[in-house]
Amino acid sequence: MRAPVAALYRAYLACRQPSACGKIRFSGVSGYDVYNPTAPFADNGRWLIAARVEPRNSERSQVRFFHWLGGEEARLLAELPVFDLQDPFVCRIADRTVLSGVEVEFSPDDSVLRWRTRFLVGPSVADLQPLSQGPWGMKDIRLVELADQRILVFTRPQGQPGGRGTIGWMIIDSLAELNPQNIVRATLLEQVDENDWCGVNEAHLLADGRIGVLAHVARFDAQQNRHYYAASFVFDPGSGLCSPIKIITCRDDFLPGASKRDDLHDVVFPGGLYGMPGAEVRLFCGTSDCEVQWRSLPAPF
Repeated sequence: MRAPVAALYRAYLACRQPSACGKIRFSGVSGYDVYNPTAPFADNGRWLIAARVEPRNSERSQVRFFHWLGGEEARLLAELPVFDLQDPFVCRIADRTVLSGVEVEFSPDDSVLRWRTRFLVGPSVADLQPLSQGPWGMKDIRLVELADQRILVFTRPQGQPGGRGTIGWMIIDSLAELNPQNIVRATLLEQVDENDWCGVNEAHLLADGRIGVLAHVARFDAQQNRHYYAASFVFDPGSGLCSPIKIITCRDDFLPGASKRDDLHDVVFPGGLYGMPGAEVRLFCGTSDCEVQWRSLPAPF
């Protein structure tokens, strides 16, 4: 049953609890905004965060890598590769690092023409090589390795089918099968109202073989302002069924801060969960399309 995102938000407000939060300070990129991060991940003996780096008045961004120092400080690693992508995602598949991000084509006046997801793979961040890409018009493609070493792929078509953005899923045997032709065949999960949208941000293999999914749900208001919330659900790859999607945090759970544009003030774009598995985890998010913040919360799965 499809749920209006406004109703999910009201349900969240009725039961939310305060918790610790803070901002990550990124050094080495003075004059640029850093947002829409990954959760910290291990790479060659240190903890890294990949994040979107761009000027305040542009969407021409790069994915850069930062050394996370364990608290609220992260330092640019200038020696690591730079990718002309947006909204990075990192996971491990078959003992290799997979990075994905959104490739955008711009017109001469800097307006966005089209986008797609690109994938790179390698033994570590320093050695990533092109792997594949998704179909044009699709962001938020996410991967997770299952207990039997197959790969669950979450997709996010828009248009017909997909509306403003719907989550799809499919299982492939190896990364060699990750291509646009297969991705468009995904089965859709109809979770939110057709006037709203949702997408997967990160997926975790749970002890029982199911998948804990970190997602976002979003809507427009009457003034066409965007409202994005972090959400979660549990997916069973055996049956193709999932628990109802629920909101786990919203923008005013975090510290006040700047916004890229007025219509993006109420935006939380969840990047990843640090501390899984555990009773309490730390959620890393992009806030208002110009900062990175974290919040402690009970494990959502």
